[in-house]
Amino acid sequence: MIVHSATKALFGLLVLMSLGASGQLAAQALPSDSAQVLSADSAVNRNIDYRVLKTIQLHRTSFGNSFWVPLSNTFVLSVLPSPVMLVGSLSASGTTSAGIPRSTALQYDAAQAGATLLLNAAVTMGLKSLVGRPRPYVTYQGDLVCLQKVASSSFPSGHTSFAFSTATMLSLLYPRWYVVAPSYLWAAAVGFSRMYIGAHYPSDVLAGALIGTASAVAVHLLRQRLARSNPNLTPANAVLVPVTLTF
Repeated sequence: MIVHSATKALFGLLVLMSLGASGQLAAQALPSDSAQVLSADSAVNRNIDYRVLKTIQLHRTSFGNSFWVPLSNTFVLSVLPSPVMLVGSLSASGTTSAGIPRSTALQYDAAQAGATLLLNAAVTMGLKSLVGRPRPYVTYQGDLVCLQKVASSSFPSGHTSFAFSTATMLSLLYPRWYVVAPSYLWAAAVGFSRMYIGAHYPSDVLAGALIGTASAVAVHLLRQRLARSNPNLTPANAVLVPVTLTF
């Protein structure tokens, strides 16, 4: 019950954030084919998104540029868990604590990873199309500089949503501190990198983190529900509530 309520709250917050981002489009809309250039003074007075990005931009360094730009692109690692689990299932031996063959358990884990990736992609791309929020460097042209420009809309951050969906999925399947801590540290770093390079507002990154987390939780809940009729679907190494970390 607690998990269902939390999941509903996450999706409710996403809807509110989407509406909020849509409301900002009036201020950020382009009056013509050229981008609207807003003064920094007026933006500072009304837009915390702008202030955060401007502060980060003012503290960029050459080392930071060479570190955060490549790290931002590591979101593509999100596609690896499912095929890696499938390959691992080919050589897996023995059984889980539930008496399920490890090869079978890994195959179902791979299916869960793939489903999480697809659900997250559908929600993220759907919101990008629905909201259509301009990128920060488009709205604040000549003021905010992006180190790696992309053509799609800004809300939500796809890089962040994929990173957090992967981190949450791995943490639910394998709730060990040496899985959970590095996974979320990486996801948070990807989220920050999107702000550092100037491709996303903080609200885009927050929404991406929530979408990714909610996508992984939703698929995990679905697997648990299906497991009531098929015990083989029961997560081999994790339960959703509570998640117990093994040190």
